[in-house]
Parts: sequence; C-alpha cells; structure tokens
Amino acid sequence: MKEKIYDILIIGGGVAGMTASIYAKRRNKSVAIIEPYVLGGQLFQIEKIENFPSYASITGYELLENFQKQIESLSIEVISDEIVDVEFENIKKLVGKKQSYFAKSVIIATGLSHNKLGKNEDEFLGRGTSYCVTCDANFYQGQTVAVASKNGSGVLGAVELADICEKVFLLDSGNMNKYAEHCPKKNIEVLSNVQIEKLIGDKKLESVELKGGEIIPTSALFVELGKKPQTEIFKGILELDGQGYILTDDRMETSVKGVFACGDIRANTLKQLVVACGEGAVAGNFA
Repeated sequence: MKEKIYDILIIGGGVAGMTASIYAKRRNKSVAIIEPYVLGGQLFQIEKIENFPSYASITGYELLENFQKQIESLSIEVISDEIVDVEFENIKKLVGKKQSYFAKSVIIATGLSHNKLGKNEDEFLGRGTSYCVTCDANFYQGQTVAVASKNGSGVLGAVELADICEKVFLLDSGNMNKYAEHCPKKNIEVLSNVQIEKLIGDKKLESVELKGGEIIPTSALFVELGKKPQTEIFKGILELDGQGYILTDDRMETSVKGVFACGDIRANTLKQLVVACGEGAVAGNFA
C-alpha cells in the first residue's frame, strides 16, 4: 500500500506547534500534528497567564481550549505517537513508536524539558512551584519566595524576583559565597551548599525543608536548575548551538531544506508563549 505523504508534519503539540498548524492549514495544505501525550504542552502547568495579548487574565487550560476549538474548526489532524527517529531526505520520514510518517516539509516544535529537583515539587505546580520567573513572578508581589539553584543557575532569576518580591531566598547546592558578598540586591539572602529535601504545604506551598532540618518559609519555589532542549534525535542531522538548541534563519528554516523549527526548541532569547506563537506563525507560513 502506498504511504500517505503530507504537505507538512509538525512534531510537537505545544503552543508553537499548534500555531504553526493553524497557519499551514489556512494555506490549504494537508497538515498533521504528531504529539505523544495531549495537545497543550506546558499550558497544563500554568495556573494563570497575564501577559498574553488580548487577555487580562486567563488560565493555561482556558487558553488551550481556545486553541483546540480553532484546530478542530480547521479539521487539523492530530496523531498520537512519539517520534524516535528521522530521515530528512527529499521526502521526510518520521519514525514513530507506532508507525512511520512521510511529508514534504517538517516543523519541529518539541520544546524543552525542565531539570527538576526530583523531590515533591510537582505536587505544588500552580500552587507555589514554578519553572518560569518571567511568567509567574508578578503573582508573588510583596511576598517571600525562594529559588532552587545549582552553581549559580538561579542568580538571574533571583535578581528579577528581588524587584517584585519582599524577600528572596537563593538556595544553591554549590558555593555561592563570592556572589553573596557582591549581591546587588539587599533583599536576596544566599544560602550556599544546601540541599532541598521536600516542599511543605496544605492547599499551597508554605515552606521548604532543607537537609539538616532547616525550614525556609516561602510562598513560592522557582526551580531554576536549567532546561534541556528535546533535540536528541536531531543531533548530527541538524545544526545545533552549544546548548543543543536548533539554529534557524529568519524564516525558521533549519540547516536542512524543508525542515523548520519554532518555539522553545529554537535558539532564541525569550521563552514565552507569545514568542512561540509568533515563531509558529512564521514556520507554518514558510513551510
């Protein structure tokens, strides 16, 4: 049986991938999103969004519902599968766990995975735990917050929070004494060589317990341990930067003709929903 060849296949169903599908479908192309879980990506983890244009405030789930309605209205196909290998010849082949897929063009929108503490932080997602200072800092104006850091990875986040919050605990598992001596923000308290044992709270986060028993009272814990682009299967095939992000031109096209990338997976400077939408629109249009 002859394999179906799509005009455009999109790997990843987050904000960037969904936007790309909308723009591509409106150009009357055969389009499908391949997503191993459910559409939405990190939207499910966002309790409140206040910096997305046209909405003074909206939950991640509400925004996702709006995306899904638009995708359904355009009859965009959504395939439940995980891509584990690729062959980017003239006709692109995507090897999934269930089957293989073929397309003239491919858009990669696989996003990032956050490095985690490995404790119970996910119990408090949307109720005190955050992986994005820029996204969620304003929800804790005038409050005491903490930043989980490793060898200085949380310094910039702590400085940004210090302009908004009354007090910031920078909890670093490495040695931060040198930074502590030259800290530009007086409301940042640096604790070096500490290990977070668990997060404590009832309906929302109330404190963090350190190894040794010390309790740090906090309304939020921002986990700033770095992020990892999901580009393992593209190594040696696409041009990546030193951190593993995909390099593209201003059309979002990668080093391989007919392969595009957008959103957090791309080497850009601001990881935000509105940026993902903009890049998805560009990728969908030029693909």
